[in-house]
Amino acid sequence: MGRPAGSARGFKQRPSTYRLSIAPTGRGRCRKCHKAISKGAPRIEICAFVRPGRSTVLLRCVACIDTAFADAVLATHSSSERVPADAALNSSEAVHEIRDTITRLASRAKREAQDTAV
Repeated sequence: MGRPAGSARGFKQRPSTYRLSIAPTGRGRCRKCHKAISKGAPRIEICAFVRPGRSTVLLRCVACIDTAFADAVLATHSSSERVPADAALNSSEAVHEIRDTITRLASRAKREAQDTAV
């Protein structure tokens, strides 16, 4: 008989993973603001799960980190220090700034949620 259209294929969707890197070229564009990320600039790579055996890499510039994005990163990695970074970026001050921004924005959102719940 077969499966009905749109039925689940029996696999679980995996959460996206995140990685800090340096743009190797100036061709990549930010997923939020659609501006080109210049060569050598720090960026965040989002490895999004599409289906089993298939994923895609999306990019986000550092300026477009917002509270929802920071919450998604921390939901996956539980701490901004656990977000992997390229070897070339590890010794950079930029990686510390990005991780601090993620932590600060996520904690701000958590505080605001607690304030509205009270």
